[in-house]
Amino acid sequence: MFIHLKSYGAAVQAGDTLSLGSSLAGNQTLNSKNGTFEFGFFSPNGGNNWYSGIWYANIAEKTTVWVANRENPARNKSGILKLSRQGKLRLFDAEGASIWSVSNSISRKACRAVLLDSDNFLMLSDDNEQETVWQSFDNPVDTLLPGMRFGGQQKLVSRKNSLDPAPGLFSFHMDPSGAKQLVLTWNNSVQYWKSRT
Repeated sequence: MFIHLKSYGAAVQAGDTLSLGSSLAGNQTLNSKNGTFEFGFFSPNGGNNWYSGIWYANIAEKTTVWVANRENPARNKSGILKLSRQGKLRLFDAEGASIWSVSNSISRKACRAVLLDSDNFLMLSDDNEQETVWQSFDNPVDTLLPGMRFGGQQKLVSRKNSLDPAPGLFSFHMDPSGAKQLVLTWNNSVQYWKSRT
């Protein structure tokens, strides 16, 4: 079910899986088994800011659906995404500084990270590979896809513009008052739209 790398510390050449000690950098990518989604690095419009994210693999215009480090891009070079031997997933810039991580949000060690055909990027438990310790579907950015569940404290936050995936001014989330409705908020303060309860 999973593609294993031949050695620890190796860079990913192909496949859908990042194993312990493996890294992803430069133009290397993970590809979902059905070829729909690709995970790697991109620089919008060829600029100096680099992001790690997931996009549709077979659409000519790169259409990203999830971005890891949208608030903290790597500068000038793509950086390195690494699943450490301790089971922690971190993104480093070209100078080695950590710019994004999920290590503080999980308590169990992961044994591998996998990009699924659904676009979900998940980390599987070292104790039980059927258990997920973290997944991108629980941490949406600005896009909902089939199979995702949305609610609670989750938010969709717009992009600054079509070329900049940094957080914009609009957010879509459950009504913080507790009412059973969705709201669209501007600048985290002004309710711009609400659904029916």
